[in-house]
Amino acid sequence: MSKENEFVLCQGVSLRSTQDVKPAFLVQGNDLRGVLSAQQIIPVAEAFIEYVTEPVFFFVELAAQVQEEFETYYLDNCTKEVAMAVLKSYGELLSNDGLSRFGFGSNSTDEELYFEEYQGFSAFVKDTQGFATKLEKLGVKRSKSVKTLWDVLSDDNVGCLSAVELDGETVYDIPVQLKEAGMYRYQEEQA
Repeated sequence: MSKENEFVLCQGVSLRSTQDVKPAFLVQGNDLRGVLSAQQIIPVAEAFIEYVTEPVFFFVELAAQVQEEFETYYLDNCTKEVAMAVLKSYGELLSNDGLSRFGFGSNSTDEELYFEEYQGFSAFVKDTQGFATKLEKLGVKRSKSVKTLWDVLSDDNVGCLSAVELDGETVYDIPVQLKEAGMYRYQEEQA
């Protein structure tokens, strides 16, 4: 396999073998689901921010102290310029961290892009063909079925997700650093 076609794992994702996993997505109604090579995560986020209608929101889900739970933080009502600045400041950290999940969306259209564990992603968009074209231009192939990293996990091919630190920062610093800009922790209302 040539180097440019090789599936690259993020720093915080490890597997013995990616087997035949390739960057790809499928379309189901207004949903796109797939898997990305490490170097495609930031360009896909940039393409989505350019595509989506303002105002834009950014969110990050951080592993909580309680196992299997996440705390979600939002930065709402951003311009595209602010969303791109967030991505420029924290994109490398977010895209390489194996334990966090993040994304962007539109406060006005409910469209959303969600980067998940093991380099999976999902997007809800109104114009599936338009966003699918953007993905294809970034080297993510449209397919009728997608083989993900989850599909290749086994007793012989154990996966591990881990936190990363870049330039002395972790994803847990993001909500603190963006608090003055309006980032807040989502709290479910108790009935």
